[in-house]
Amino acid sequence: MFTWVSEYPVSSALFLVVIFCLFQSWWFKKDFFSPLNVYCFTQCITLAISYFQLDRAMSDFHLYTWGVWLLGMLSFAGGCIVARLYAKSKSLSVQVHPAVCPRQYNWVYHLLLSFVVFLVFLVGVYGILHKVGTLIIFTPNPAKWMTKYIDYGYFSLLFNSGPLCVLLFGVASFKKFNNVAWVRHVAFVMVFVTIIINLMAYPNRTSLFFNVGFFLIFVNYLYKQISPIVIASLLVLAIIAFISIGSLRDQYGGGSVEGKALDVVIELPYKYLANNYWNLDYVLNPPNDRVIHPHTYGIDFFSGIFEYARLSRSFKTSFRWDDAFNDRIQKVTGFNTVNYLWEVYKDFHLLGVVLLPFLCGLGLTVLHLRLCRPFTPRQILMYTYFIYFVGWWFFTAGYKQGIYCIWGMVIFVVSTICMGNARPQIKKNDLAEPVVLDKINEQEEAQA
Repeated sequence: MFTWVSEYPVSSALFLVVIFCLFQSWWFKKDFFSPLNVYCFTQCITLAISYFQLDRAMSDFHLYTWGVWLLGMLSFAGGCIVARLYAKSKSLSVQVHPAVCPRQYNWVYHLLLSFVVFLVFLVGVYGILHKVGTLIIFTPNPAKWMTKYIDYGYFSLLFNSGPLCVLLFGVASFKKFNNVAWVRHVAFVMVFVTIIINLMAYPNRTSLFFNVGFFLIFVNYLYKQISPIVIASLLVLAIIAFISIGSLRDQYGGGSVEGKALDVVIELPYKYLANNYWNLDYVLNPPNDRVIHPHTYGIDFFSGIFEYARLSRSFKTSFRWDDAFNDRIQKVTGFNTVNYLWEVYKDFHLLGVVLLPFLCGLGLTVLHLRLCRPFTPRQILMYTYFIYFVGWWFFTAGYKQGIYCIWGMVIFVVSTICMGNARPQIKKNDLAEPVVLDKINEQEEAQA
């Protein structure tokens, strides 16, 4: 044990933070999916894995890179703490409220609108069939049809929206939140139908993670809180599997066919995580003989909003900025993702590293506090959507891709149409705080 700690001191320290995130959620019975806990857990566990340095490209961070990474984390934590302190000063609950069925929310309309989004998704699948001739998973070489060199046009916007369908169907799939039984059953079936079609049509890891992530977060809030012990157990199983594969590789030897296959099994997932961090260090400390990327003056920050108006492409072409594939920041060709802090840094320098994480932490914690009283479908949809980005896609700047801006607008429009004057069906025994009950009674008397 001590040998392992001395050999991997950085990973050991980061894993202690991961263990603390799990322990405090279990000991104090807090919500594991709160913004600050999710941010610290995911950032630390992925950097800890990266610092195993299984690939030579993952060199030690420069001091400046550590400063930027820590500054982003502290800023996010500051926003979360400010929001929670304000809530406590107003005597508001900071514990997640159990799900209760919202009154006057039209689940039939919700299901119909979800099917409209699903039909749009199927139009995108038709685009794949028209281009490829079959679903990509049934082709002899699926990777050929999933590169940036294959242009599906606007169909790509549609067939990549499978996770949006899972999000909309998923929220209607739980008995505690939806008391219309037939709608609930249809929505539950459609979650898995969508996932299967999505994987067969365009089997990429991004959609799979989205689909699974959204549904697990719904399970946590609308069915039963996922225990940190379960999460820790899954991590232990993953580590055991990882070590077992490593032992088999040593047994076969690096030169054998089996050994090379096991190398791929180990190295590809590792590189998928670690290249986010080695590229971050590379671009923050570029070699003296080259300029990695020009400053974007904050303009590129809004590229996702204007992507489909072609304004973003015009700016990137005129100023020679990188697109989503980050061609100029790759330390290793083919591994082109980078931590979101680089995107913020090249837009606003250190001011962005301080300001954006702070605002994200503040906004997400305010949204999380809405779940600490009886919440509406729109509130849980929005929180599930955004906390997923913090938990997984906060590695990269998902907000700079127009498709995810459109998803946010669709979620807002669908939930608003169905909500009307929706309020959760509240029983006095369900309320965690007497203060909240008094406020609700006052509002109902005023309306009467």
